[in-house]
Amino acid sequence: MPLTAAWKDASALRLRDPGAMTDPRASWDALYAGGGRLSWDMGKATPVLEEALDLARPLGLAPGASVVVPGCGYGHDAAALAALGFAATGLDFAPLALAGAQARHGTSVRWLQEDWFTTAQGPWDAVFDHTCMVSMPPERWPAYAEACARRLRPGGLWLLVAFHDVEGRPAPPHPAAPEDLRRLAEPAFEVLHLACARRSHPRRAGRETLMVARRT
Repeated sequence: MPLTAAWKDASALRLRDPGAMTDPRASWDALYAGGGRLSWDMGKATPVLEEALDLARPLGLAPGASVVVPGCGYGHDAAALAALGFAATGLDFAPLALAGAQARHGTSVRWLQEDWFTTAQGPWDAVFDHTCMVSMPPERWPAYAEACARRLRPGGLWLLVAFHDVEGRPAPPHPAAPEDLRRLAEPAFEVLHLACARRSHPRRAGRETLMVARRT
């Protein structure tokens, strides 16, 4: 199934059900309702997670630190972080996504049904975002970056993986140029690394940007 097929399904659902446009939780829950594997779900943690951690460890991110994964879906990245000794939180506003995460990974992760924009949880030592932000319309990205800053302790790390190339397919996900990511981050973060990811899943190789930014 093509990578963006389920994203197209989400857009089609919003067209069929105008109410879903004002309640995105309903459209995402509809996608998870089948309980099976979704096109963006790789069945395991993204390989870029280890690349991000290799960059973050010299900056002080060590086992025991608190790391949140917004838009965690079935929770593979959060579970991998917990297995490495981090205090991992998987956050998603779709109840069925979290139900699937718990069924797959149990209680090693703290699962939160929250909206990233409004949650009062945190602060955390790091945010790991694997294509959560780029699932949203670009006009929401500044508010998303501000939310990341609010959810992090001073000196906390924003580890962001975003598509810079969607191969001409209809959004979402939306492509984000590296310079756009820098502009988003710099009001509240020092950008320490910004480059094409080297350890992407083969389906995404050469199309993802990895940013490591420290909250100022």
